[in-house]
Amino acid sequence: MEYMQGTNNQTFNQEKLKLPGEVNIEILVHVIRILLKTAVVAFLYYSGARYFLPLSVYIIISEVLDQFSVYISKGKPRYQAFVKVFYVINSVAVITTVAFFANWVTDDFYLFYLIHISSAMLMYGYKIGLFSFVLSVSLYSGLLFMNNAPPAIYLRLPLLSLLFFRLFINQYRFGKTEKFLNNVLGIEKAKQDFIALASHNLRTPVSAVYGYIDLLLRGDPGPLNELQTGYIKKIKMNNQELERTTESLLQISIFEIGKGVNLFKQPSQIELVIEDTVEKFTQAAKIKGLELIFEKETGFLPLVDIDVQKITAVLSNLMDNAIKYTKKGVIVVNATKQEDFIKVSVKDTGVGIPPEDLPKIFNKFFRSGNVLVYNQTGAGLGLYLGKQIIELHGGRMSIDSIIERGTTVTFSLPVAKKEDF
Repeated sequence: MEYMQGTNNQTFNQEKLKLPGEVNIEILVHVIRILLKTAVVAFLYYSGARYFLPLSVYIIISEVLDQFSVYISKGKPRYQAFVKVFYVINSVAVITTVAFFANWVTDDFYLFYLIHISSAMLMYGYKIGLFSFVLSVSLYSGLLFMNNAPPAIYLRLPLLSLLFFRLFINQYRFGKTEKFLNNVLGIEKAKQDFIALASHNLRTPVSAVYGYIDLLLRGDPGPLNELQTGYIKKIKMNNQELERTTESLLQISIFEIGKGVNLFKQPSQIELVIEDTVEKFTQAAKIKGLELIFEKETGFLPLVDIDVQKITAVLSNLMDNAIKYTKKGVIVVNATKQEDFIKVSVKDTGVGIPPEDLPKIFNKFFRSGNVLVYNQTGAGLGLYLGKQIIELHGGRMSIDSIIERGTTVTFSLPVAKKEDF
């Protein structure tokens, strides 16, 4: 069943996994560091610091060295460990030098150490953060001692330690979570790539099987008796099921890999789409002794802006399910206008779905326990794909069901606006 015709599905490249926001955090840390160093230079100037010029030059040179080292590490990964250590030593050295020569040791300048420790952990993890912390506390303690700081000033060190260890714990947890998520994302991507590759490669042999089946049914290699013809028809029916499953798997891989889905929308009369689909399934319903009815409104409904092929695929899947899981009774298709939407429902008198299965019914690969009991084929993909398609059109899909009384699947489509014409 073709759900996504025209969608690009040719590339399934392996890409380096990244957590959402990872790059943004790195950029944010760099921006904050540059702003802080700019602020330090400004304070040195406005405070009339004795060593304003050499300290400002040193701050600028240190920042250039930091940025250069980060650039080098990205081009040559083997230098990354060295760059992390250099980043910590260089940054702590700048803070210590400015604090010493500008006489800011006792003026809450220890907060710059804390900011640096935080940025080191965010950039390079908790191990580098620990190294930064030990170095910062050691040098700051030395500065306090050299400046004969009063004992009360040393109380800042426990505060610094408490704040750091809180950051340390958070970073450690984040690192563990990041590793776990990367593993999960890696497994998920491998699964998606396998599904995409397998379903793509199955297309050709499935088509080839169709060709040979048609040759046999036409009698080209020789006439078949009635029993042989029956077997060949069963093979064809199962091949059709394999084709639908293969196509559904391929469309799921397109959805989840994130490729754009092309909708070829046009203002359409939904009644005509429903009538064509009902006509296609009328014979299948009659074979099972079922009645398939389309309850039409007295007048025409407003047009809907839809991709006719994809909406037909959704309707086909719903009617096929209704016929499969209904032993006796009637299947009713209905379309009505509700505010700015056209509401379409497919109602059957079939086996129904257990209440505990309803919340999971739109999950991919999910099949209700009742389905297994009644031994019906399927991969549990139709409703998942149908819901995705309806939502791409700006509508919604829902399902109601009562055991042994039937199921009603409803979806809505927005009424076409003037600009759609």
